[in-house]
Amino acid sequence: MAEINESRLPGIGTCHDFTTTAGRRVGVVTRHSGLRELVVYDPRDPDAVGTSVELDVDESRTLAELLGGTRLSEQLRRTEREVPGLSIDWLPLPPTFRARTIDVLNLRDATGVSIIAIVRDDVALPAPGPDDALQPGDVIVVTGTPGGIREAIELLHS
Repeated sequence: MAEINESRLPGIGTCHDFTTTAGRRVGVVTRHSGLRELVVYDPRDPDAVGTSVELDVDESRTLAELLGGTRLSEQLRRTEREVPGLSIDWLPLPPTFRARTIDVLNLRDATGVSIIAIVRDDVALPAPGPDDALQPGDVIVVTGTPGGIREAIELLHS
């Protein structure tokens, strides 16, 4: 399996990329808004984007399925299919996010979305409690309705 590189893009989000065995660099930019962008770098200049395609959440999932998503993704999608109206997503907290506890953020009451894990520096904290702190740069794993998740994204970036 190819090594995946992670780069923080200030003001934009995070880019994960890798180099194919043919020497092409391919990546995914996850924007603070939750949108994703598939990028293919120029073969003459591996730091310049040759082409890109912006994808919404549903399109990102479709592409992941077409490419043979991971077992975790498959399990989450199965859960979403078995519970109609349920969505699960990973939301990066922007650098402008004001650190506070889950209780103070009050995401559940405001949007109906529950935080089911916090990922900080590649370490996951599953089933966090109301006193657990959220910090800029954390990624929160949330579950709720698609509309609630869109509301949560707006709230986190306001």
